[in-house]
Amino acid sequence: MKKFIFAAMIPMLLLGADPMENDFNDLQKSIDDHRMKPGEFRQHIEIGYLGTSGNSDTQTVHGLYGNDYQWSDRTDLHFRADAYYASSQGDTTDERYRAYGIANHTLSDRWYDYLEAAYLRDPYQGYDAQYNGGLGMGYKIFDTSEKLLKIRGGYQYRWADLTDGSSEDYHYLKMGLNGNYYFTPKNTIESELNFLDDLEETNNYETVFRIALKSQIVDRLSLKVSFELKYDNTPPLNDDGTEKEKTDTTTTVGVVYDF
Repeated sequence: MKKFIFAAMIPMLLLGADPMENDFNDLQKSIDDHRMKPGEFRQHIEIGYLGTSGNSDTQTVHGLYGNDYQWSDRTDLHFRADAYYASSQGDTTDERYRAYGIANHTLSDRWYDYLEAAYLRDPYQGYDAQYNGGLGMGYKIFDTSEKLLKIRGGYQYRWADLTDGSSEDYHYLKMGLNGNYYFTPKNTIESELNFLDDLEETNNYETVFRIALKSQIVDRLSLKVSFELKYDNTPPLNDDGTEKEKTDTTTTVGVVYDF
């Protein structure tokens, strides 16, 4: 597991490397500044193909909606919701619904604090409903028109209703790393690594790694290829009492419309 976390950090750390700094200086004038201005509101919709492995092996379609709002010079709000559904011969074979919101408040040029909340429904991972809420602080290592790299850490509380009729709640220490790399005016790499460690049970921990390449096709339309890996060291149980798969992966190819 430690090897996976180290391997997942490599593309994140590469976002901070600058072996072609002079080339980027030449491109500076042609690259849009992705930092939003106060009062600015952005939205995007993504629709595409989804392939999964682990607790479920399906081919289906997925959809995502997101928005970003720069409330003020110091406060920004972000929301994401995604869903997928698959069926075979009239029977549901897979489904997942997620929603996530976060508010960031800048304390200084590099330091900020945050408040976040999330919802998950994924019966194939054993969750009828899962609720998460947390808060913490973060530090911006890089924040330019070319790259963004920030770390954060804090407390997270989780309550879950499981498909077997039981429920569980946990107190977590959450650590995260986010990075965006705008290597051309039309191409972006987005990546995220989160690690949750139970404050009461040392063997209960979870890691989620996401990475995506977004390439602009025309003015508001882009192609996006994404990969997500989730590792849960203590997953819910199957109906027969055996553990569900600890590792789930999701690969998507979708079209994104920004407005």
